[in-house]
Amino acid sequence: ELEKCLDALRDISNDPPTVGFWGILFAYCASAFTGCVILFGGSWIDAGISGVLGLIVGILCIISNRYSIYGRVFEISCSVMVALAARALHQYVCFSSVAVSSIFMVLPGYSMAIASMELTARNINIGTIRLVYAVVYAFVLAYGLQVGHSVYSVIDPLAPEDDHCVPSTISHWIYIPLFPVMTVAVGMAYGSHYRQFLTQTLCASIGYLPFYFLGKVIPEGQIVGCLSAFVCGLYANLALKVTGEAPIVPLCVGITLLVPGSIGVRGAFALLHQDDILHESFPIEMLTICLGLVAGLFSAAMIVYPSGKRRSLYI
Repeated sequence: ELEKCLDALRDISNDPPTVGFWGILFAYCASAFTGCVILFGGSWIDAGISGVLGLIVGILCIISNRYSIYGRVFEISCSVMVALAARALHQYVCFSSVAVSSIFMVLPGYSMAIASMELTARNINIGTIRLVYAVVYAFVLAYGLQVGHSVYSVIDPLAPEDDHCVPSTISHWIYIPLFPVMTVAVGMAYGSHYRQFLTQTLCASIGYLPFYFLGKVIPEGQIVGCLSAFVCGLYANLALKVTGEAPIVPLCVGITLLVPGSIGVRGAFALLHQDDILHESFPIEMLTICLGLVAGLFSAAMIVYPSGKRRSLYI
């Protein structure tokens, strides 16, 4: 069995990419555009600028994959570039919405999603390492944003510190057509096959509905995240029973949209920017929400498989 697994891994590593050059560019651009509107409360102008910056981040990602020496500074360089552009357009866009959504596909959400599933599968060592790595990774991205923010302040000392942030006037009904585009874009960036887009969209939608509606009445993000993860876990386990498809396929997108990757970057940026000393608690907030997701996935697995299951449920 070990030899078969190694052969399968070699075949996977030698296969051509599921998504090509243009697909990656579309994924980064579309995820930044839709994520700005749906997840970060941006305006149409914010979304447009985020889409353009997301496209540039996608190009830098492709370059980093081809040239390993640049890959070592990819995260910081794209964060600095995004922060510079967002600050240069401070009269027209909201810095926080544009900066975070532009690096949406670089946020540590996927790492925290995999960490949650590793912990659910009782892989404590790997899950803990991934979780700590995600927190450190959030600091790296926030450091890049802070550097870009400070560099522009040196270039234009008269630039105001206040962002052009106003409450979004976009109707929430527009989320309905934009949400499938966002999930497909995230799936493409993760290398999903087009046949997996439907189940990933369904899982993400089922998880986002309680996250959206309950978030208005329950202020505790841990509770809302736990309930949303529970629903996603139910869907993934039932899909495993019906279709035999690995639960990680829908969950990698569904849980990614729930994990607090943006919370980590925003909190770290605020800490480095010294806006509020209370933001020092942001790593704890990231960890508690992630543990809430783990609890939701555990509960879903317990209901679908009350007698237990030998093989890992999600990985």
